[in-house]
Amino acid sequence: MTLTPDDRARLRLGWQRLFDAYGPLLTAPQREAIRLHLDEDWSVTEMAQARRVSRAAAHDLVRRGLGHLESAEASLGLAGRLERLEADRDRLRRRVARLEAIRVGVTPRPRRARDV
Repeated sequence: MTLTPDDRARLRLGWQRLFDAYGPLLTAPQREAIRLHLDEDWSVTEMAQARRVSRAAAHDLVRRGLGHLESAEASLGLAGRLERLEADRDRLRRRVARLEAIRVGVTPRPRRARDV
């Protein structure tokens, strides 16, 4: 299966969210490998050279670390809940901005409360 650049970006963003939520649960080497991979955009080859290990060993660190992150999310659901809360917060901010605009007379008042 070939991933498009948009698919890769979404996947990377999902991993970053998981890493932010569950990174402390990883071993120090896994945490560092995933940090370098996600935050610094290091390739597995670059990690292997920097850590003086084989490419397979570096790949395994990243693979196992990501697996642990996904397992933690499946068990706890913290990252998904945080994403839903952020979406709710953004929706409420937009609603407050619309209400504020109505209050100061910038936009016409809606006819029904559900139009806001």
